[in-house]
Parts: sequence; C-alpha cells; structure tokens
Amino acid sequence: MPIRMSGLVSGLDTESIIKELMAAQSQKKTKIENKITKHEWKTEKWQDLNKKLYSFYTGSLSKARLQGSYQAKKVSSSDESKVKASISGNSAVYGTHKVKVEQLASAQHVTGGALDSVEDADGKKITVSGSTKLSQLGISVNAGEESTITIASGDKKVDLDVTADTTVNDFLQACRDAGLSANYDTTQKRFFLSAGGSGVDNAFSLTSTSKSGMDGEALGALGLGEVTYKKNDDGSIEYDAVDENLFTLKEASNSVIYLNGAKLVNSSNEVNVNGLNLELNAVTGEDEISINVTKDTDAVYDTVKTFIKDYNELLGELNDAYYADSSYGYEPLTSDQREAMNDEDIEKWEKKIKDSLLRRDSTVNSLLSAMKTTMTGSVEYNGKKYSLSSLGIMSTDYTEKGKLHIYGDADDETASGKEDKLRAAIEEDPDMVMTIVSELSSKLYATFGDKMKSTTNSSALTFYEDKKFKTDLTKYKKELSTMEDKLSAMEDRYYKQFTAMEKAMSQLNSQSSSIASLFGGSSM
Repeated sequence: MPIRMSGLVSGLDTESIIKELMAAQSQKKTKIENKITKHEWKTEKWQDLNKKLYSFYTGSLSKARLQGSYQAKKVSSSDESKVKASISGNSAVYGTHKVKVEQLASAQHVTGGALDSVEDADGKKITVSGSTKLSQLGISVNAGEESTITIASGDKKVDLDVTADTTVNDFLQACRDAGLSANYDTTQKRFFLSAGGSGVDNAFSLTSTSKSGMDGEALGALGLGEVTYKKNDDGSIEYDAVDENLFTLKEASNSVIYLNGAKLVNSSNEVNVNGLNLELNAVTGEDEISINVTKDTDAVYDTVKTFIKDYNELLGELNDAYYADSSYGYEPLTSDQREAMNDEDIEKWEKKIKDSLLRRDSTVNSLLSAMKTTMTGSVEYNGKKYSLSSLGIMSTDYTEKGKLHIYGDADDETASGKEDKLRAAIEEDPDMVMTIVSELSSKLYATFGDKMKSTTNSSALTFYEDKKFKTDLTKYKKELSTMEDKLSAMEDRYYKQFTAMEKAMSQLNSQSSSIASLFGGSSM
C-alpha cells in the first residue's frame, strides 16, 4: 500500500474528504450487495416452498388419486383369543366368514438326553462345553471306524465328518448350516435343536453312519438319535425315530383350518387367504369363529380429510407469498445499521423483506390458479356432474382465497356444525366419493407434473427456475467484484490527486521561503 500524505501541508482533512467522495460511489456497491442478499433469501424461500410442493405431490395428493385409497376395509373376529384377523389386501370379500381351527402348525424340536456322566480316557468326569471334542464323548475316530453325521432340512444337507479335532461347536455349526436353530445348554447339559420354521416342509432328519457299520452310534454319544421321516400324499408326515428313549422329539405339523367349509392347510399359524390374514392362536374344535369384513368408513374419510388439510396448508403458503404486503423502501441492513438496532428489530426488518420476495410472482400465481381451478371443477358420475361441493367440501369465505372446509368436520370450527355430507356419501355411495376425489386429485397431480417438466432452467422435480437462480447469483457476484475493483482504483486515484496537491503546495511554500529569505538578506 503506497504511503499517503494526509493534509500535512494544506491542513485539509484528506481522509474525511475522500471518504465522503467515496460514500456516494459506494452506494452502487451497496445496491449490488442488497441484490445478492435478496436473491439468496429468495432462493431459500423457493427451496423451502419447493419441498412443500413436492411433499404434497408425492404424499396426500398422490394417495388421493388412487382408487385403492377409497376401498379400505376393516375386519373383526368374534374370538381373538383363538383367531385374530386383519386385512391384507383389497380382495377381502365383504360379509361374515366362518373359521374352524382343527390343528395348529408347529415346528419340529429335538431335545437331547443329559450328558452328565461323560468321562475322559483316564476315567475322569468332564464337563461338556462348545470346545469339547466329539471323540471325548465316545465317538470313535480310529481308522476304519470314523463316523459321518448328516443333517438334512428341505433342500439343505450337511455332512459332518467326525475327526479327532471335531468339537461340539463344529456339530452345532453344521446344524445351523442346514437351517436349524442349534444350541448346547451347559446348565441342562443337553442339545436343543429346532427347525428353521413351522410346518412339515421344514422338518429335518438326523442320521449318522460309521465305517465300522455302527450307524447311529455317533448321535447316541451326543444324547441324540436318528430321526427320519416321510411325507404322505395328504400333506401329513410320519417320523421314524431310533432310540427315542434317549431324546425327545416334537413332530412338525401344518395348520389345518376350515374357512367357510373349505379345508386349508398351511405351514404356519399365519394364514393369508383372499385378502385376509388369519392369526391362529388355538384349536376351536367344532366351534366356529365369525370373521366380519366391512367397509372402513373412517379410513376413507381420513384419506379425504388429510388431502384437504394438506391442500389448504399448501394453498395458504402460496397465498401468503403471492399476496404479501409490499416491502417498498426496505433494503437489507448494512453492518452500521445492524449495530444500531437490537436483534428483535433486525428480525422484524428482515422478515418484512423476506415475506415479500414472492409477492406477485408469476410462478406462484400459476400454481395458485391451477390448484383453485382444478379443485372447483366437476366430474361425471353415472351421467351426472358432481364437484367437491356435492360432498360438502367447499369454500365458505372469499377472503380465505380458496381454502376448503369439510362440512361436519369436528376439527373445523367454521364447518363443524354443518351437515356431514362426506361421511354420509362414503357410507351410501363410496364409488361416487372415489370418482369425484380421485379424478380431481388426478388432474391436479398431472398438472403439477407438467409444471415441473415445463419449467425452463430448472432441475428435475423442481417447480421454479433453480438453475437460472444459480446463474443470476454468479452474475451478481461478478458485478460486485468488478465494482469493488473500480472503487478501489477510484480511491487510489483520489489519494494520488491529493498527494500531488500536497507536493505542489510543499514546493510552492519552499520557493516562497527562499524568495523571502533572499529579499530579507539584501536589506541587511
């Protein structure tokens, strides 16, 4: 930075003079800075609004257009302690269905005998754990006597060749690899094996072979025994268990129910049939459980109510933005102005500007028009024209700028005391409600989609020109940089001019002193 002479000769307050000269020019810089600040605020406002628009588009608006949203059903059981029912699809048939539970599904379990008298080669009693070798339990690993344990479940089959290093954990892992749940309880000193799921399709077999011909001996050493089975044509299963006195076998079974007289067999106690999910909890014998399927009026009503509520909230946001009060005369505060104000006043000042950024915005106006025009439109049903007002959904006050009320809605103070046409229509003619609301919401959904596609200079799924906003911001920042360079050069020029003046005055004073000295010397 060059050394600047500040009025040492002239006596002028050079710094103040230049500051005043630059103040007028700096207003141009301030205007650009304000433009950038407002642009950034406007971008933030659009980003927030775009999120709300897209959330409505993919949320309640999307749901309202789907006919399945108006076909909700509910179900009840006459005895949930035995059969609990729920809806699993729109195919559930209205009416009363009779269910008898003949048999519950169960999983196969094998509980081994206690291994509490195991001795090592020296006759010393040992405590069995996961690291215990199978040879310590009496399974021969001598040449020509080796054993192989086979675990099979469904299409999985695992062969475990017992060697001198094979442990209890190795056996448990082989069972798990075959799809079983397997554990050795060191407290109970037993193996606990169970199928991966209920039903005969998940049954498993345990077999062991020995090169010495002593088949089954290896399993016996583990407190277990051979288990094999065969499936019958009727879906039942027959087990063949060897040495069952050594262990306990709980056989696998399918659930068997009669639904409206038809026999249904399933591998689990969760039976899904024709849109109904039946949770079987107990055998009913000859008793019949009544499963009642009816229209879920409340669910349909809530779908429409949520859609209208979200529509009103979005409409309110757009109305507030478009019809905001003017902020004429308000500009973003400079650093000096902010220092002179308290936080509350600063917040109010900036809010005034931010609220008005989308005032009379053409994109906002386009969205408002689309929403109001669509929702006040009509659709044809059974040869007649209907609108939302036919369902008791309408505006009640023009000052609300298109806000809709559902007559009879207990949560709406304005309309709660009026006739509840919507609920009555759902109960009497749900297809009419579905047609009116789904067609109008479909039109609005399509319009929103078109607006996102047709908006120029924008990214996907965006209602405003976000790419143009970025380009404009870059342009404004470049303008600011150019202006800052210009002002810096202008300030340097002023200082050079004043410095030149100071030098000229200094030379003039020096010359005057010399002349005065000369004349003074001659007179002596």
